[in-house]
Formats: sequence, C-alpha cells, structure tokens
Amino acid sequence: MPNPTSEIILHKLWEKLAEKKLDVLEVTQSEEGQLQKLNIVLNAVNHTLGFHQKIPKWSVESIHSKNMVAILHLLVALVRHFRAPVRLPENVFVTVVIAQKNGGLLNAQKYQEQITSEYDEVGMRCEKDAFDTLFDCAPEKLAVVKKSLITFVNKHLSKLNFEITDLSSDFRDGVYLCLLMGLLGGFFVPLHEFHLTPQDVDHMTSNVAFAFDLMQDVGLPKPKARPEDIVNMDLKSTLRVLYSLFTTFRSCA
Repeated sequence: MPNPTSEIILHKLWEKLAEKKLDVLEVTQSEEGQLQKLNIVLNAVNHTLGFHQKIPKWSVESIHSKNMVAILHLLVALVRHFRAPVRLPENVFVTVVIAQKNGGLLNAQKYQEQITSEYDEVGMRCEKDAFDTLFDCAPEKLAVVKKSLITFVNKHLSKLNFEITDLSSDFRDGVYLCLLMGLLGGFFVPLHEFHLTPQDVDHMTSNVAFAFDLMQDVGLPKPKARPEDIVNMDLKSTLRVLYSLFTTFRSCA
C-alpha cells in the first residue's frame, strides 16, 4: 500500500482534532485531484486557526511539495490552537538554503527561519491547575464556581442593562469583557477602541486582546490564556480570566 499523501494525513488530522467531518473524497489518485482536495482541507484548517485575513506561512503548493518549513509552521499552529499536552521547545530556528543555478554555477543563499517563539500561557504548560481539577474531579463544585462568576459579572454589567447567561459563548466576542473592565476599573472605555459589533473572528480576537491589555493596565498579571482561547469558547480559559477578575474586584460595589 502506498504511503498516504499530505492531503489525506491533514484531512484525517483535522477531523480528529476539530471533531468534524469534511465532505471530500477519502482518496484521490490524480495530482490535480490531490491539489483540489488539499485546497478544501487547508481552507477548513485555516478557518479553524483564524487565518481569515492574515496570510499563513503555508500554502497548498508548499504542503503538497513537502516543504518542511511550511509543514512545521502548520503543525506548530495546530499544536498551539488545540492545546496539545506537549511542551514545544522555544525559539527554534532552522537554516533554510535556497540554491539557484546561474550560468552553470550554483549559488546558495541561507537565512534563519523562526519556527517557535516563547510560550507562557497555560495552554502550553503540562502542569494542571485548580480548574483542571474542577473539570476532571469535581463537576458539582464547578457548577458553583460558574454560578458565582455569573452573579459577579451580572452585578456589574447590569449597570449598563446587560446580562450574561453562558460564560463561554457570551464572552467570545470580547465586547462584554471590554465593558466589564471599564466598570470594574472605574474608567470609561472609548467605544472606538474596540469593535462594538464585531463582524468576524479577527474583530473578536482584537477585542479580547484589548481587554487583556486593560487588565494589565490596572495591575493584573498577564491573563493565563490566549485571546484565541476565549474566542474559541474554551471554557477553562474563560473561567481563569473571570476568576482573576473576581478575586481582584469582588469587593467592588
């Protein structure tokens, strides 16, 4: 049996990680069919990873041609997005050699390509925290924590006639998080500083990142989550952020 091609591997990997199904053929024999399938699969992957307007460091052509640098960038992005329980080595660089033949002479140029940077968010650590324990061992206590956080949030958002009911979905666009920071910190958040009616994932991510900046401006430590985690409705990440606010501002009127 021949080795599976790149579009088959990526297809199965994405379906396993995203827990979704793609309506594409399992196996395509022709190169044209493989490229067409890979284009569909990569579009789904890029959408999941949030590459709607930003240009990823991989393409259909680079993955199909087995460009190792592009494949590494893609795999690192998948590891980070789906929070794989592994610790990636930080600040990894590879030496890329571009060789061109000119007039019978072979000219080679080298440059350093960075594959990983520094990671300090919970998603890249192996050790568990209290919320992991709640999810794994004490669902009844988790329900109490969620109820307390909802009560805390609504106590303040009600001043603007807002109310939340679902901790993960109601905060994913970052709007309530920005407004909540102004209420807790006692300052007005200019509406032009964030997207009051976000139109896409990029707007949502920008909103959450802005709210994280506001948290650090008022003296809170850097949130133990990525903006993308909140946008992707990762409940643990949202609870970690809100609990940090709760412990700091629970005595506020």
